[in-house]
Amino acid sequence: MKKDIIDAAIGKVQCDVNYSNCILVDVLSGRLLKDSVVSIKNGYVAGINDGLSAKETIDLRGMYLAPGLVDGHVHIESSLLTPAEYAKVVIPHGTTTVIADPHEIANVMGYDGMRYMLNVSENIPLDVYFMVPSCVPATDFDTAGAALYASDMHQFLQEPRVLGLGEVMNYPGVLAQDPQLMDKIALFKSNGRPIDGHSPGLSGARLSAYIAAGIGSDHECTSAEEALEKVGKGMYIMLREGSTAKDLRNLLSAVRRENAGRFMLCSDDRHCNDLRDEGHIDFSLRLMLEAGVDPIDAIRIASSNAARWFGIPSQGAIAPGYKADFIVFPSFESFEIKAVVKNGKIVAKDGSLIEDFSGAPIAIRDSVNIKWLTAEDFIIPDKGSPVRVIKVQQNSLITIHGIEELPFENGALVSDLERDILKIFVIERHTGSGNIGKGFIQGLGLKRGAIGSTISHDSHHMIIAGVDDLSIFKAARHLNKIKGGLVYAVGDQILLDLPLPVAGLMSDKPADFVIKKLSDFDRLFQKEGLTATSPLMTLSFMALPVIPSLKITDKGLVDVEKFKKVSLYADKIVKEKH
Repeated sequence: MKKDIIDAAIGKVQCDVNYSNCILVDVLSGRLLKDSVVSIKNGYVAGINDGLSAKETIDLRGMYLAPGLVDGHVHIESSLLTPAEYAKVVIPHGTTTVIADPHEIANVMGYDGMRYMLNVSENIPLDVYFMVPSCVPATDFDTAGAALYASDMHQFLQEPRVLGLGEVMNYPGVLAQDPQLMDKIALFKSNGRPIDGHSPGLSGARLSAYIAAGIGSDHECTSAEEALEKVGKGMYIMLREGSTAKDLRNLLSAVRRENAGRFMLCSDDRHCNDLRDEGHIDFSLRLMLEAGVDPIDAIRIASSNAARWFGIPSQGAIAPGYKADFIVFPSFESFEIKAVVKNGKIVAKDGSLIEDFSGAPIAIRDSVNIKWLTAEDFIIPDKGSPVRVIKVQQNSLITIHGIEELPFENGALVSDLERDILKIFVIERHTGSGNIGKGFIQGLGLKRGAIGSTISHDSHHMIIAGVDDLSIFKAARHLNKIKGGLVYAVGDQILLDLPLPVAGLMSDKPADFVIKKLSDFDRLFQKEGLTATSPLMTLSFMALPVIPSLKITDKGLVDVEKFKKVSLYADKIVKEKH
């Protein structure tokens, strides 16, 4: 019971602050309330235009006051920052709440990874809620770093910041009613918790079966038609705008006044330099407004809809008893956030934090464990047949399954720079098994050397693409040396690196350091002529065997459409599959 809020609402005690002279964006009734006064007590709204007195009055000079922005689905690890540093970047952009799925670190460290993210995200001026990762291990196609079963998840239901079950990526497992997966779904469904989906391209009867299992949202739509079918069958749809997957513009024609309540915004995977320079949910909101989405609907999609789907009480609107999380901006036409209010206090103005803060330092074990490598490990024998090639598509996680004849030297297949076909390897890094998946990739634009990372969704093995074996070998050895991270090697020289010692996924350094390093990578990639959008993030998704069409893991190539492992070597040239 919020006794102090009730007392303030009836004028028994004075409020802390009045935000006056504002246009209130009322997402609950769909109105713009001019000349409004919003009264705050202990971080909550006590009254709206109720004539309450306050210790302090802040004149918003006729600007709009709207609910704080909500990211409905994000992997904080993909920002390369720990939660506190992530918060420093997104709060000035108006984000006051995120729903995080920590399946990146959970796939590396299991329970310890989930617990780490819960602990380090406490007591920061960003509300970080969590969905329990459903796919740990991610699939049977690669070597798992950890496992979370239904029996491991009961304890997380007691955590107040744990909302539900994270994206169920293994939709074939749902359709086949895999017992372990169905146990997880049943646990959260029986507790009335939301269950997020991940079902790219799923339609018709298979989509209906997937939804009937209890899965209620999806963030993988790439067309308006796909989004409308899923909305019509009862799903909430997250409009995604990440660093690599940029789907929002393609989906906006599906958003209408009649169905706007079924849409949310999410970033999914977004690097910290993009978050700082381009924006977060505010960037997506700006895109919606520029496309002509009704302003109040746009604010709902960016705030209240997510709070409703996830069942977050007292958030996503400006109303008595709700958290006082707001954004302040002068115009919908040229949307730019001037101030951010968190728990009733202004925490950012004109794109900068008012006060710095830090998260609690918590130790975490090393996570890179590979067998001793030699240059010979990266030889791919020529067997006199064409090979399968992963073909990258710009601004998409979906690849093309190609078949190509490749050149060879001394009995070994080599890269073909004229056609932009490079070697690609996935090296198992959790158990030291020595597994190395070998293949070829087209579309990165790399002309020399090798780029590599310990970020490779979702099992996060070491992934390296390169022109020559020496550069690939050097990149792998260096990633092991720095305990995980990003690297660009040419021959035996390291041109640039970014250590990510927190599970091989996140830096232990401040956001400014990481952003500078990423900017250095961007400049170097431009100089080297790489054509892929965010080459290292693009590379990281080449090991995700749940998004079509051809992917690679530490156990080899996976035909995602057939959901089975396939040989690198093909018997004959066949038509490419999209």
